[in-house]
Amino acid sequence: MLLCLLAFVMLEANVAVAQNEFINCFAVDDEPSFHGKTLSLSVSFNADYDSVTTAMFTISTTKNGKTTLWIPCKLEHDFSYNALIPNDFFEGGILKGTIYNPKHERMAIDSVVFNCELAEMPSFVPEIENVNYPHSVNVFSQLKNADDLRVVYSKEQKTLLFSDATNRILSKPLSMYFSGYVNGQYIENQLDKWKIKIEATTSDLTIIKALNDSPFAKTELLLTFESDNPNVEIHLKSKVNKNLQIERLALVVPFRDDEFTVYDSYMHQRNANSDSKIQNEYYLDHEGFSLKINEKQLNVYHPERLSSMQLDASESIVFFNLDYEKDHPFVHFPLSNDTSDYFIDASMREVRKGDVIDASFVMSVTQPVDLPRIMPVWDGFESAIIFTEHADWTDIRTHRAVCFGNEDIACADSAVGGFVYYGIPVTKSVFYNNPDSVRNIGKNQEFPDLHSTIKTDSLFFDFLKQLKTKDFDICLHTPEQYTTTPSNLSEALAFMSENFGSPSWIDHGYNNQPEHNREDIVCDGLDKSSPYYICELWRKNRVRYPWNAAYEDMRPFDNWQIDCHLQRPYPFFSSAFPKPRVMRLPNEPDFLLWSTDYTTEPGDYWNYFFSEDRLMKVVESRNATILHTYPAWVETFRGFWDMENGKVVAKPDFNKALARIAKLRDENLMLPTTIDKYMHYQEQLQNVDYQYDNDGNVILINNNDETVKGFSLISKSEIKVEGKQYTTRFSNGEYIVTFDFDSKEGVVIKR
Repeated sequence: MLLCLLAFVMLEANVAVAQNEFINCFAVDDEPSFHGKTLSLSVSFNADYDSVTTAMFTISTTKNGKTTLWIPCKLEHDFSYNALIPNDFFEGGILKGTIYNPKHERMAIDSVVFNCELAEMPSFVPEIENVNYPHSVNVFSQLKNADDLRVVYSKEQKTLLFSDATNRILSKPLSMYFSGYVNGQYIENQLDKWKIKIEATTSDLTIIKALNDSPFAKTELLLTFESDNPNVEIHLKSKVNKNLQIERLALVVPFRDDEFTVYDSYMHQRNANSDSKIQNEYYLDHEGFSLKINEKQLNVYHPERLSSMQLDASESIVFFNLDYEKDHPFVHFPLSNDTSDYFIDASMREVRKGDVIDASFVMSVTQPVDLPRIMPVWDGFESAIIFTEHADWTDIRTHRAVCFGNEDIACADSAVGGFVYYGIPVTKSVFYNNPDSVRNIGKNQEFPDLHSTIKTDSLFFDFLKQLKTKDFDICLHTPEQYTTTPSNLSEALAFMSENFGSPSWIDHGYNNQPEHNREDIVCDGLDKSSPYYICELWRKNRVRYPWNAAYEDMRPFDNWQIDCHLQRPYPFFSSAFPKPRVMRLPNEPDFLLWSTDYTTEPGDYWNYFFSEDRLMKVVESRNATILHTYPAWVETFRGFWDMENGKVVAKPDFNKALARIAKLRDENLMLPTTIDKYMHYQEQLQNVDYQYDNDGNVILINNNDETVKGFSLISKSEIKVEGKQYTTRFSNGEYIVTFDFDSKEGVVIKR
C-alpha cells in the first residue's frame, strides 16, 4: 500500500490562474521512510494578484477518497507556510497543496519552493553516557531457579547485567540516573557501579541485593527469583543523601536487542517486526513493552508501582522512573497583594536528606505472546469523553436550558434537549453559598439576580438533586466566589458529602491576591501551615479526585495541536509526550489528580469542533478526553445556549453534537461519563497485578476490596478468559473482552 502520494502539477513561472478553482501546487514521489511518521512541510512562492483577493492557499489530505484535512491560509504576495502533518491524515492517501480560487480571479504564481521531510520530534529522555560490556562477568551459580531471566555481575568493573538462562547477555550494565537541583545548582549523575550485598538461596527462592551509592542517593536493588515462576520482582529503594529537587530518578537499562513491541492502550499495538511504525521514543506511563530475545520475549507491562516508564527505542534504553517531574506537573500561585498571573512551576519533588523513594515492577521472560492491554475505559468502550463544568456566572434559566433543553422545563424527565435529554452526564461543579451577594448583571443585564448557589436558590438545589438521579457528578467549585473562611469550607464540604457524595473537586478563581480563593490546591490548599490547608478536610469528606490546572497554565502542548482537534497534544504526532493519564502529588499521595488542557468554547462552531471526524479521532486514539467548559455561563459567547423568543434554549448545534456523542455511545465506541466514575476505575486499575506463567499466559489478580465492573482488555490476538463469563467483540483489527473482575480474584488469560 502506498503510504502517501503528494500529487502535484508544477506551475510554470507567471502562469495566470483564472479558469480552474483548484491548481495543484507541488508534488514529491512516494517516500517509504515517511511511513508512520510526522512530516514537516514548507512551501513558499510569489503571488501577483489584485489588492484584494478571496483566493487562498490550502493544504489538504485525502485518504480512501475522503478529505481528512483541509487547512486554508490567507494568500500573500510573498507567501510562506510551514506545518507539521501527522501521518494519520495522509497514510495511504494524498497530501496536496492548492490555490483555492473560487471566483476565478486572475493571478500569477512563480518561484515555488517546496520541501517535505520527516519532522524532528522533541525528546524527553536524557542522553545517557555510553556504558560498555565488562571484559568478564561472574555467573551466580546459585540461580538455578531462574529459568529464563538471570543477572550476572562483573567483580572487576562492579557492574550488573541481565542475562537469559543460557547466560546470553541481554543488557549493558544497569545504572542509576539522577537529575535535579542541589542547593540551587542543576546536577546530572549516572552511576553503574553496584556492590552485591546479599545473595540468599533456598530450594524455591533466590534473592539478590545490590547497592548503588551515588553522591545523591543510596539505592538498594532487590531482585527476587522463584522456582517455576518467570516473574522476577524488581524492588528499588532510594534513600537520598541530600536535600534535593528531583527532576528524574531512574533505573536505566540499555538492552542489547532492539526488536521491541510497544503495548499502549491509548494507541494500537506497535510492532517493530511487522512494520516500520515503531517510533524513536515512547512515554509509556504505566503501559509497557516486550522485547524479542532469540525464541522468547522479555516483558514489562502495567508497572503501577513505578512513577512511569519511557522507552528510547532508537537506543534500546528503558528508563524505569522512580520519580519524574512530568509524571506530576503542578503549579503554585504564591500569595501577593500586588501580583497577578504569576505562578511557580512546582512539579519537581522536593525531598529531605534521609527520605526514601520506593518503587517496584515485574520483569519476565516467556514464550512469545501478544500481551493483552488493559483498557482505560470500562465495559469495552474504546474511548471516553467527560464534560466538566465550572460554576462561574450562572442562572437557573441557563442551567435548565443546557441540561433540559429549555428554561421552562423544570423536570429532568421532561427534557427536550441538552445533556440530560441525550443521556450525557456532566461533572458539574457548584458554589455552596454567596456571602458577597455576587450578581450576574455585570455579565448580562438580562440576568440581574444572584449567581446560582445552593444556599441562595432552592430551585437550583432541587435541580441539582434531579441531576444526581441522572448520574451527574455534583462537586464543589470551591464554596464561594472569593476566598472562603475555614469554617465555611468545612461546612460546605460536609454538606456536599452528605447530599451528593462526590469525590471530585474543581478549583476556582485561583491567582495571587488574597481574595483569589486561597483554599485552591494551586494556592494555599496544600500548605500545612496555612489556615486554608484543605487535605484533611478532603480526607474527612471523602474527596479524592481534585482537578489539576497545570497544563492549562503551563501550556506545554499548544504547539502540538492541529486543525482544532479536541486532544492536546494531538496523539498521532508522537508517543513521546510525557502526559500521564492520572497523577499523584508526591507529598499528598492520597489524592488522584486529573487534568484539562484548555477551555472548550465552541461558540457557533459545534459542527466543526465536534464533527463526527473529530470525535472519531478520540475513538481511534483509545483515549479519554476531559473538557473544561462553562455551559450555563450567562453570556452567549461560550456557545451552549441561545435566546429564542425571549427564552433560553439549548443551542441547536450543541444538541446535534450531543446526538453524535450519543450515537458513538450506542455503538460502544465512546463513553460519555464523569470524573467520579472515570477516576474510580483508574484507581481500581492501579490495584490490579499483571503477571505471566511459563507458557506466556497472563495472570491477573484483583487486589481491590470490590469488584471491578466491566474490566476490559484489548489485543490483536483472540483473548480467552479461563473460568469466567465474558463478552468479546472485534473492532478495528483487535479483540476486546469485558468481564466483571471479582474482589481478590485471580484469572488466567489464555491465548
